Amino acid sequence: MQTKLEQRIIRLEKNLQLYRFGSIGLLVIVLGFAMMSFDKKQAAPDVIEAKAFHLVNDDGKVLAELTNVKGNGEINTYSAQGQRLLSFFQSDGGSGGINTFDKDGNVLFKVTSSTDGGGYMCLFNSATTPVVELGITKIESGYLRINDRNEKKMAWITYTENGGGYFSISNDGQEMLRFSTPSDGGRMGIYNGNNTRVVYAGAQDTKDGNVSVWNSGATRTGSLPQ
Repeated sequence: MQTKLEQRIIRLEKNLQLYRFGSIGLLVIVLGFAMMSFDKKQAAPDVIEAKAFHLVNDDGKVLAELTNVKGNGEINTYSAQGQRLLSFFQSDGGSGGINTFDKDGNVLFKVTSSTDGGGYMCLFNSATTPVVELGITKIESGYLRINDRNEKKMAWITYTENGGGYFSISNDGQEMLRFSTPSDGGRMGIYNGNNTRVVYAGAQDTKDGNVSVWNSGATRTGSLPQ
């Protein structure tokens, strides 16, 4: 006959087996629910709100950021060395702006609005001097300006107030050669280093042709026709 101790041991073993089977069953159920939850696609949120977003590389360096500056939205991208490369921002005049930068952080290219309104684009040299400008004038026409390395005007293309195109070439900021196309016809003017016109060729107000020359003292010395 079994002793009481043996009977207790047998009952304990049976209970342990029941617990073991119950634990295994519970684990299977939990794994089943987990597997089913992975199969369900998470719905994308309609709106994500934050004060800033950062895109980083494997080293934790910020490569792009979406942030606010003075209460306005701004987007910047950076190199792996932390140098800003591209910026989308709001200009001081309240318009949108785009800047690109070289490896040293100097601005190379800018797109925004001109002070008189309308679009404006500018290219800068390595010394951050604006050397090429393209924009809108006060009379709502386009203009192109090319500067030397000291930001003095070398070439200027725009629209004259009297109608037609206008093109001039300057030296050290002083206009030397001028072309215009008013309604009467094309005209050309040549100026000396004292800003005195010494040659004129083109159509007069009567639409007749004329060529005139002056000396350095602004005295006419010849003209065709007389």
